[in-house]
Amino acid sequence: RNAMKDCAVVFHLAAQISVPFSYKAPRSFIATNLIGTQNILDAALDLGTERVVTISSSEVYGTAQSVPINEGHPLSAQSPYAAGKIAADQLALSYHRSYGLPVTLVRPFNTYGPGQSARAIVSTLITQALASKEVRIGNPKPIRDFTYVDDVAAGIIACGLAESTVGEVVNLASGQGISIGDLAELVLKITHSEAEIVYE
Repeated sequence: RNAMKDCAVVFHLAAQISVPFSYKAPRSFIATNLIGTQNILDAALDLGTERVVTISSSEVYGTAQSVPINEGHPLSAQSPYAAGKIAADQLALSYHRSYGLPVTLVRPFNTYGPGQSARAIVSTLITQALASKEVRIGNPKPIRDFTYVDDVAAGIIACGLAESTVGEVVNLASGQGISIGDLAELVLKITHSEAEIVYE
């Protein structure tokens, strides 16, 4: 509430994000991601905030039932993390519908870029390509839409300023899918690595 005072637009990115950890500690994900979102929404109502931009996740869609995944794709929680994000999304939209709070919901797809955690696939592939004779990956077939962090940031800001996004869900993605196997090959090519891809 103190941080939000005198802010016209609030960009809400606070969240616990580790899907694997959500299986071990689902309650903490609900406390942070759902109740934390409620705290933001309640403060925004009290303070008369002009816009709340809530950052969701492409994880809420689960396994793609159709591609490309658009904003009307069915939601399908495949982890406690995804379930908590769906609940937070619906809560934010309900505050718009019930109280008229100007809310925009943004769902980035597979953000990557400098400073990213080493557990993320792009960082892991680059690190392995530069420091090892092997690049180890699991299933090479899943297709992901990777979006560079600068583009995601620009998209989030644009959504927060556009009147047309009030009460709407907006996917942020490049629109181009790449398989994990092809991504590994691309990283080897760009880094001029002679590492061998090993499938586990």
